[in-house]
Amino acid sequence: MKIIVIGYGRAGSQFVRKLDTQVHEVVVIDKESTVLESPDFPKGVRHFIGNAIDEDLLREAGAESADVIMALTRDENTNLMIAQIARVVFNVPKAIAIVYDPQRVASFHEAGIETLAIAVAGAELLAARLEGAARLPSDTLEAWGPAEPARVRVPQRPLEVQDGSFYVIVVGGGLVGFYLARALLKNGHEVTIIENNPDTFELVSQQIDCPVVLGDGSTVAVLERAGASRANVLCAVTDHDQDNLIACQVGKFHFGISKAIARAKNPKNEAVMRRLGVDTTVSSTAIISNVIESELPATPARTLAILGSCGIGIVEYHLTQLSPVVGKQARKVALPPNCSLIAILRGGEAITCFDTTVMTSGDTVVALAPHNQEAAVREILLG
Repeated sequence: MKIIVIGYGRAGSQFVRKLDTQVHEVVVIDKESTVLESPDFPKGVRHFIGNAIDEDLLREAGAESADVIMALTRDENTNLMIAQIARVVFNVPKAIAIVYDPQRVASFHEAGIETLAIAVAGAELLAARLEGAARLPSDTLEAWGPAEPARVRVPQRPLEVQDGSFYVIVVGGGLVGFYLARALLKNGHEVTIIENNPDTFELVSQQIDCPVVLGDGSTVAVLERAGASRANVLCAVTDHDQDNLIACQVGKFHFGISKAIARAKNPKNEAVMRRLGVDTTVSSTAIISNVIESELPATPARTLAILGSCGIGIVEYHLTQLSPVVGKQARKVALPPNCSLIAILRGGEAITCFDTTVMTSGDTVVALAPHNQEAAVREILLG
């Protein structure tokens, strides 16, 4: 089997050493270069340095052909996000994530994620689960949680209110969360902030006139304490994309919150977060990038909009004399699957019928392109 192990700490290192690298192809990903470059690192095991919630890093590590991805970092939200990316983006047959909150064992089973609610991961247990051992020692069964957990999906409440005001839970009390909550309160909405850092919690509690809850806003218990069962909107705006994703998922799937909005520090995570259930993503990096592009007419390609949760963008491409499609009939240009031309803008007019239209230098081509195909479309149209 091809096995990708995320996290080479206490659990990951023991587990990798238990594997027969003559039988299995093993790849390790960790953010710390020191642990991967130490003399004790097993021979014959490839390694990559970086944050594995990055799709590109997982792809470079061979996720598309992996049989198993095991997320064994110390951060359970990171583990859950990686495992979901493995299943949804790369169709990995088996994805296993270590978590520390037993309530999450059931929460992610429907997505095909094996969640191990264990405080300390024994390498023997991981190897036994991976190899499909028929029996485990009786004193370890409880640590694994139920063998077939069922995810409970609460029906989402309609996003309707009588007086035009909403109850909004803001996860993250930093600068973004603080100013967001203040703006919502000014507009007459009911707001509760959840903040995990005690110092930030104390500061925000003294500066804003709304309930502030101390705790991890991605956990069932803390969201319950904040009144998530009656919330209309959840906005997760912490500094960590994985925490924002899991908070939105727990809010929607466990409490039936109608609208989940997540901040994405890495714009590359926006598409996968939407595929995993987040209704709306906001990336300041992407917003600033789009503003810059809109101010630079010579920019060869720019994204005009993203359509809902499907990750398909409306992108415009400015053709020059060097563009490989110049001189060709538009209808004969072969684009990748699920991509299509919408219009050609020329001389202040939009051409939408391509029967005899020949592309020329100076044309602006508007196309539909999924996020994972945009580079291919750019290559075809611009070279």
